[in-house]
Amino acid sequence: MTIGISDLAHSVRKNSASMAAPVQLGHAQQLIVAALGYKSLAAYQAAQVAGQEPEHLSDVHHAVLDHDMLNQRASELGTNPAPNQLLELIGRAFQERASHARTHSSFDVFENYLREQVDRVVFEDNTVNSEMANANYDGVDEIYFDFEVELEQVPVGSSLDVDLDGHVRLRIDTEHPYSGHIVNVEGALSVERMGRRCFGSVDCQVTKAALDMGWGDDDHDGEPPDISKSQAYANLLGLDVDEVGDLVDVEAEPQDGHSGEMIYSYILDFTEYASPKVAKKILRHHDSLRIEVGPDFFDNVRYDGWPR
Repeated sequence: MTIGISDLAHSVRKNSASMAAPVQLGHAQQLIVAALGYKSLAAYQAAQVAGQEPEHLSDVHHAVLDHDMLNQRASELGTNPAPNQLLELIGRAFQERASHARTHSSFDVFENYLREQVDRVVFEDNTVNSEMANANYDGVDEIYFDFEVELEQVPVGSSLDVDLDGHVRLRIDTEHPYSGHIVNVEGALSVERMGRRCFGSVDCQVTKAALDMGWGDDDHDGEPPDISKSQAYANLLGLDVDEVGDLVDVEAEPQDGHSGEMIYSYILDFTEYASPKVAKKILRHHDSLRIEVGPDFFDNVRYDGWPR
């Protein structure tokens, strides 16, 4: 069964019936197309004729709602529900009439959703898990993929296609022989842009995964390879080494519990050192710029060319 703007509009009208000023059906249609980026229903229908919007919403799986256009159109129509109420009504209409579709409040939110989907697919992939099983590890430290998402630059009718190249970094289990802690992963992410704010289903898959065995030579005797402090911080933060820069000057704050006899962890506070651009990348992988690491974090870090 096809799903159109009228179906969503009926839902908005019905669910606004208990409000002090219910939304009329005609206004509901105008508000929905405004949320999809159009000044009027006529402009939206013209875009459909020109092939710039899908004929119906049955194949639309993601809609990025346009708050500014919605607020402008609501003001022009003199509708009384507050902007947040209108967004709630439109979101509920999608849930009721197009339950397969997910609404997003901005392109940034949709981008975060895509990154979360990549992490989920990688974490659940059988090949990745098989390679992880070949390592002696103590949990997953991070899933890292550095890729650009410029959804607004993708022409309607084309797809965002991203070649994924990243890794799963594992926490080293010091109680067992070291056998690697990085699983290199390759994959692909694709989503079709079907309209100004409408997108198809997200296709994400892993094409290759392998435990990185590059550390394995006679000099290491089963121990993790020594790395520079810059590389250690890059691995932790999800950065390239050349992006670390002054972050390497961040000193570790020992956390020694109540007795003061044993270090249980270190705090690394990058707040005053990270540029806005670098901070944004770090916050893709961590909840804060103040990060706690385990007591063995620096065990294989080189200082002035010598192991610590």
